Amino acid sequence: MHSTTTRTQARVARVVRDRIAPYVHRPVAPVALRAWAVDGGQGEPVPAAHALGIDMTPGREVPDYRPFEVGQEWGPAWGTTWFRITGTVPAGLAEGERAELVIDLGWQDHSVGFQCEGLVLTPDGTVLKALNPKNRWVDLTGVCAPGEEFTLYLEAASNPLLLEVPPFRPVDGGEKETAGDAPCFRVVRAEICVFESDVHALVLDLEVAAGLAAELSADEPRHHRLLRAVDRALDEIDPEDLAASATRARTRLSDVLARPAHATAHLATAVGHAHIDSAWLWPLRETARKVTRTVANTLSLMDEFPDFVYAMSAAQHYAWIEEQAPDLFARVVERVGEGRFVPVGGMWVESDVTMPSGESLVRQILHGQRYMRDKFGAYNTIMWLPDSFGYSGALPQLARLGGFDSFLTQKISWNDTNDFPHHTFWWEGIDGSRVLTHFPPVDTYGAEVTPRELAHAVRNFRDKELSDHSLVPFGYGDGGGGPTREMLGRAARLADLEGAPRVTQRRPDRFFADLHAETGPETPVWRGELALELHRATFTTQVAMKQGNRRSESLLREVETRAVLAMLAGGDYPYDELTSLWRTVLLHQFHDILPGTSISWVHREARATYARIESEARALARAAEETAAAKPVTESMPSPDAAVLADADRRTIESDRVSLRFGEDGTVVSWTDLTTGRELVPAGARLGELRLLRDQPVVWDAWDIDRGARRTAQPLTAACSWEGVPDQDGSGRTGLAVTRAFGRSTVRTAYLVAPGRREVEVEVAVDWHESEQLLTLSFPLDVAARTARFETQFGYVERALNENTSWDWAQYETCAHRYVHVAEPGFGVAVVNDGSYGHEVAARDGAGIEVSASVVRAPRYPDPDTDHGEHRKRWVLAVTDDVRETVAVAERVNRVLEPVRPPVELAEIEGAAVLETVKAAEDRSGDVVVRIHEAAGARARARFVPGPEFGDQVAVRVVDLLEEEIEPERSLTVRHGRADIELRPFQVLTLRLSRGPEGGEAPVTTGRS
Repeated sequence: MHSTTTRTQARVARVVRDRIAPYVHRPVAPVALRAWAVDGGQGEPVPAAHALGIDMTPGREVPDYRPFEVGQEWGPAWGTTWFRITGTVPAGLAEGERAELVIDLGWQDHSVGFQCEGLVLTPDGTVLKALNPKNRWVDLTGVCAPGEEFTLYLEAASNPLLLEVPPFRPVDGGEKETAGDAPCFRVVRAEICVFESDVHALVLDLEVAAGLAAELSADEPRHHRLLRAVDRALDEIDPEDLAASATRARTRLSDVLARPAHATAHLATAVGHAHIDSAWLWPLRETARKVTRTVANTLSLMDEFPDFVYAMSAAQHYAWIEEQAPDLFARVVERVGEGRFVPVGGMWVESDVTMPSGESLVRQILHGQRYMRDKFGAYNTIMWLPDSFGYSGALPQLARLGGFDSFLTQKISWNDTNDFPHHTFWWEGIDGSRVLTHFPPVDTYGAEVTPRELAHAVRNFRDKELSDHSLVPFGYGDGGGGPTREMLGRAARLADLEGAPRVTQRRPDRFFADLHAETGPETPVWRGELALELHRATFTTQVAMKQGNRRSESLLREVETRAVLAMLAGGDYPYDELTSLWRTVLLHQFHDILPGTSISWVHREARATYARIESEARALARAAEETAAAKPVTESMPSPDAAVLADADRRTIESDRVSLRFGEDGTVVSWTDLTTGRELVPAGARLGELRLLRDQPVVWDAWDIDRGARRTAQPLTAACSWEGVPDQDGSGRTGLAVTRAFGRSTVRTAYLVAPGRREVEVEVAVDWHESEQLLTLSFPLDVAARTARFETQFGYVERALNENTSWDWAQYETCAHRYVHVAEPGFGVAVVNDGSYGHEVAARDGAGIEVSASVVRAPRYPDPDTDHGEHRKRWVLAVTDDVRETVAVAERVNRVLEPVRPPVELAEIEGAAVLETVKAAEDRSGDVVVRIHEAAGARARARFVPGPEFGDQVAVRVVDLLEEEIEPERSLTVRHGRADIELRPFQVLTLRLSRGPEGGEAPVTTGRS
């Protein structure tokens, strides 16, 4: 019986592939082609109006369309070629026959969005739809009537196929300049065809019937009846009269495809989607075109399928359409109003959410939600992040404060060690906030609505006792493409079909509304971060992304504070400039840019962008300081008796607080804290040891560090040279530096000590030219810690330093923001960095713990020259058992601009709270927004006192992250311009200050809560 089933399945695959699917389109007329390769195919994209001759751009090449034939090669890598297509739809089409233009640009029949793509426009610039390997047709019904001639234009992007699947592994890192000028593609087909609707429908009938049979047990009668019907349908196929025999074949299947689903069948909410990476194996400029192409296809399908609902995230993607294709954007707005095109996500991009700072995530939400509201009339309620590489425990609080009540991802299904125990659950953040979360059990954000996918979703769903429905995002993604009419056809057949879950197409917010309605005491709760047990190298790959992001975050916060001071002094606040800078930073926090997993082109541009951000931000800071008459703050000079004594011959450093002694290999063998007399380096250990690891991940080069890499670690013990490091800035900070060579690289490690501080500063400057290697820096510490605190947004996450469970075992390379803190009762050490994220902290065999920081690595895919060149990194090891002091050190180490003291202080925080942000309100009212948070994981009392710049009368109100008033908690009272605050552990509180005539007790009105 099994052989019969297998034979029928094989027969279906063969007949559909070879004898039915190729004849869905029947050729009826040729077309003529002319082509213009922009700058010989090497040029950057030009506006459509220029290519169509509507509005010629000065200085650009004049379009020159030359004759082109099917079979001719086209398209150097990353080039653009415009095709002019002319033809005449035959006048003799039968009633109901539909003419379609069919194009094959030379695709491989896979990898939608990862190779050449096209966008079809009318001569007046109206976008019709896009073309890709699974979407090769254009409906001519609305273009011209039978017997009439038409002209269409096709913008074809010759994007090379750079998938990590041989033979497509790139050798040039995706750089246009090194890709060569040889054509990558050959036009295979261009003609007018009749769309054989019954033949197309038969393909879908067979796929659904045979696919469903394959998922049913051979013990079920339904399995055998489906197979018999499929066999009978195939018997009807007559290749000599395919159209007529297709109708007969469909009749053979009609009965088995008409039987309704069981009353208890699982409900699958199918939502059209195209997760589009804002950059990855293509540059940013190409993503804007990918979004336009995908949306064009989506809107085209909506004209034909009235039940089709599509969800799209990322405000930046909408903004690109609005800028580049305003007519298409107007159609999006119309469909949004109908409820069929659904904005989700509410963030500027689908950001990485492990490495960006807390304030960056606030701005992702603030800019994303405000854009959605301004353009479409409402905030989003679903935080939609299907593909980010892990999810911070700070996110639930920020989601709730940003207007979201629901969260969606499927990425945790990629875990390499543990299967996550739930698909629908409450996710509780580090502060106690909860957001209802759903992981689609279909385990993909790019489903094709097949019986196999749906059966997997039902079998895989882990919360069957509490829920009977799940969400299925369908459509080609990553590189775009979106849903197809084949997917929608299968969804229609599976809407109510025996043996399958019921498929309904509806808005994702309605799905989540049903989830919220069925939650109760038994709904499971997951507390803390949602760590992805994979892609651990993204905390280290492409060092410049991490450092550029960190510096930009710090800079913009510092500039905003200065700009507020200037505004209160009568100056203008640079709203437009800061908005532009922030949105650029937010874009580069996308989860394949900041993590370092894109092609070389992307990161080369990003490095230049971060340099521009710094230059422009510094200019804004100087202008604000001049307006506010701010003065630089100078640190007091150290007293002579507190000077640091560094001796290269004796290999020692001494200060009033620290004593360091070095070994022959240039590592620290003794660090004495002179305040307590305590030795901090465990016996036999070497602090500052650099180790080289063989770094060859099994699958994802730029993404992964495999656990086995630790077994290959080799200490760098090559001969070293010593030198003294003099005081550079008058702070008394002095020390020793050790330089050594290894492989094709060199590294200089400087150890610095400052008077009055229980700190050791370690600076690493590496000229890196290795391949598939990882360089780490080790800090063994004689501290009896059982856990370590890793800074995350607005707080920290505490992780165990053992491997007692598989969950602990999987956390061998994890993310920390500015610090790792380890402590025993009464004593601790903070390891603070200025731009690193990848860390491992583990208990040592014998005594103490070891903090290991990943410095730099060298994967080969997708950028074969990843991080080759010079890098500088800095760590400060500070003796403190207080997380608040640790945060203060982290602020100092990561400060970019020199601190300034305004003529009068802006505001005062009294008590245990951190003043995170001071900025002008986004509505340009002149109000000031202040963000405070509790950073130590404890309840705290604080008082916020506005400075005298606000005058005698000031109103202080509580607002959410969108800067709208909300009902304050009972633990906060506002009187006479002062706010007395009781903060929960890790609570984020945002206050809005208004100068006005009301004075007295500030009114606190209830807005959206």
